[in-house]
Amino acid sequence: MNFSDFLTEADTILQQPMNGAGFRRVGAGNWNRRSGDDLNVVWLQKNSSAESFCVNLGVHYTFLSKAGTEAPLDEVIELPDCEIKLRLTAQAAVKDQWWPFNSESVREVVDLMKSRGLAIFDSYRLAGPIAEMEAKDIEAGNSGLLSSLTKVRACLLLARMHELLGNREKCIEAATAGVRLAGMAVGPKKALKEILKRNGQPV
Repeated sequence: MNFSDFLTEADTILQQPMNGAGFRRVGAGNWNRRSGDDLNVVWLQKNSSAESFCVNLGVHYTFLSKAGTEAPLDEVIELPDCEIKLRLTAQAAVKDQWWPFNSESVREVVDLMKSRGLAIFDSYRLAGPIAEMEAKDIEAGNSGLLSSLTKVRACLLLARMHELLGNREKCIEAATAGVRLAGMAVGPKKALKEILKRNGQPV
């Protein structure tokens, strides 16, 4: 079975559980969900050197531009657009997992989405655990949910998030920490200083 034929079968199996979770299919093996400011992506990716696939999970927010750019978001969100990129795995300690092209694999993925994937997305909701994070944790190396980002990008995301939520003190703390950590990261440092300026802080 080639990957194109596999995706056709996989999308058929995934349709009911993914639609039930609020996702819509936007392309072969590519699913989007929008809920308020929260954006989620599920994308089945072929291994470049083997007959296997992985399941990418992307997390982004409507108040951000495309990750690493100033470009506005499109109607369809692709994985590269997402600030946070993860992989669906059977165990939390494992960061990468690949499956062979067959129906059994897709059914396992469906079960994992129900048991782990949706909970992962829930943890990144603006009303969820991510909003409880503080800049001091990131500086101390305890990035938790934001461990897939550099420290400066984690602080920038946290500052933007708290600014949106009206948590001015936490926003300033995150932006100040980000400036300290920015080093030669010109773009993030500029964005962090703009946040501080908007919040009446000297830069």
